[in-house]
Amino acid sequence: MAEVMDTNGSMQTDPPPPIPEDNILMAVKQEPVQSSTMTPAEVFRSQSKTPAPPQREQREKKESLKKREATGTGSSTAATTSLGKRKAHATHAYPSPQRYNVPPPRPQDYEAPRPDMMQEHEPNRFLVPKTHRELYKPMDLAENKRGYRYQRAIADQLFAHKQHYRSTSPAPHNARLSFEDADRYMHFTTNALMATNEKGWRMARANTCAREGTLYYEIKVHRGVPESGPDPQANGPQPFVRFGFARREAPLDSPVGFDGYSYGITDLRCEPMHRSRPSKLYQAKKPTKSKAKTLQQTAPVYVTLPPEDQNVKEGDVIGLEIQLPSLALHQKIVTGVYNPAVDIDDGFTQANAPPVPVPDEAPLDVIRDRIPVAYKGNTYFEILDHVATRPMEVYADRTTNLSTLSTSTSAAAVGKDAIKSAPNPNHEQPALRTLPHSAIRIYKNGQLLGTAFENLLAFLPPASQPSKAQGARDGAFDDGLTGYFPAVSCFFGGIVEMNFGDLESFWAPPEHIEQRYEAVRKARAYGGNGEARWMPERQGRGVGERYREQVAEDVVFDLVDEVDFFMQDGGVGGVVGSGGFGDGNGGN
Repeated sequence: MAEVMDTNGSMQTDPPPPIPEDNILMAVKQEPVQSSTMTPAEVFRSQSKTPAPPQREQREKKESLKKREATGTGSSTAATTSLGKRKAHATHAYPSPQRYNVPPPRPQDYEAPRPDMMQEHEPNRFLVPKTHRELYKPMDLAENKRGYRYQRAIADQLFAHKQHYRSTSPAPHNARLSFEDADRYMHFTTNALMATNEKGWRMARANTCAREGTLYYEIKVHRGVPESGPDPQANGPQPFVRFGFARREAPLDSPVGFDGYSYGITDLRCEPMHRSRPSKLYQAKKPTKSKAKTLQQTAPVYVTLPPEDQNVKEGDVIGLEIQLPSLALHQKIVTGVYNPAVDIDDGFTQANAPPVPVPDEAPLDVIRDRIPVAYKGNTYFEILDHVATRPMEVYADRTTNLSTLSTSTSAAAVGKDAIKSAPNPNHEQPALRTLPHSAIRIYKNGQLLGTAFENLLAFLPPASQPSKAQGARDGAFDDGLTGYFPAVSCFFGGIVEMNFGDLESFWAPPEHIEQRYEAVRKARAYGGNGEARWMPERQGRGVGERYREQVAEDVVFDLVDEVDFFMQDGGVGGVVGSGGFGDGNGGN
């Protein structure tokens, strides 16, 4: 008989009662399940196969598609990918999400998401030092891997035109670490705010991403470098942690800062880490009005940390703050229309003015190509995730030295994949374009240690792209969750806790973050709605506030998609699904 752990931590041997919908999470101790290399869509299709039809007579062998295309005797049809066979999407004058040939929802697809199942670590339990909290391994979840990303979905009769499915999420409903967006060896507390790992470096990302403005979060080390410092006499691997920000392309089986898609901070020596190359904290220079001084290349002033701050030790509170320009300026950079002589600020000044259409600039839009799939009792949206591009692989390669790149050397002489200049806002490769007015700053126990990174790499498409080989269609589409995610990595038992500011106050915030939350508290004290007015400018705030915005955006995007498909189907009086599929040439 299986042992079941309830939310109060008591063990029961009798069969458990039905799980209430408001139960946040549940931990189940069970035998390990053999992992599968198939995606949830493939598992679902393999479990729902119909009996084999009667054998047909031998068909006449036809020429291959490649030969027909070469001779011009045939035309290409919709590609078959691991997402399933797509029907041709009717052409439109504007970009629109794709529709897929999926079966109608089952009765259980309308039910609320099931609580996540958690398994104790065996043979020894993972316990947080000096506490009674335990860390568990999530079970029976669709993990982000192999170029696929998974988000919870639920069937809703109000969304008939978008095939009845919309976004949802299981509890807890706050900014936290994502069980699906973590390596399979990561363990978490039931509130998904603490993480550990018993093996080599593994990573977990949060469920909230930074896209513009200034966001802040904190971490606390529970097991890592001891308070007395590293033990030089220790035998075997010691526990360590890293923390920072990572994009979706960053591999989960590596630490934060491993490649060009993430920026991390090490606990040992408190060093910034990017492309697996350590650097030092430095003092950010204030912008000057003199163009001569602005263009002059000067060496940064590095920070010499006192002995007590040279390592991030157990019990330390580290604050990480990311600053990003507006999405409007970001869009100019990735589309190649950025002009430093004209775009002199971070773009928020123009963002507050009434929008004026610019013919040469692509409008900001969110297009989400998602297919609903069933997997082990839950329903997910399966999405073709962003993958590493060749320019970024060359950029992160150990043999690439950015300080010795020659802009005069032709690409043919050094190879077509070589990069000829260091990343900059006007780089020839969109993936290597940087964002002016962007930075990551590090605080320790409320005090600024220094700036770790400036001029972060752009992430909006086409800087980020899904794999064409896996069936992604042409075009650079932003799905609304492209950005920098708070991320942590653990090594051989390192334990780290995260605080995003929405469940409790920050432990040791800097003054400008504390002023932000003081304004919120005053608004609540005077009978306000508890929300201080926020303008998407340069005011710092917690990642937890961004989570609520992200949920609201998800709801709006679902409604926009439903209205889009409703109009494609003929509007009032139209037939559901009639405008979603065509002959590939715009016919309905």
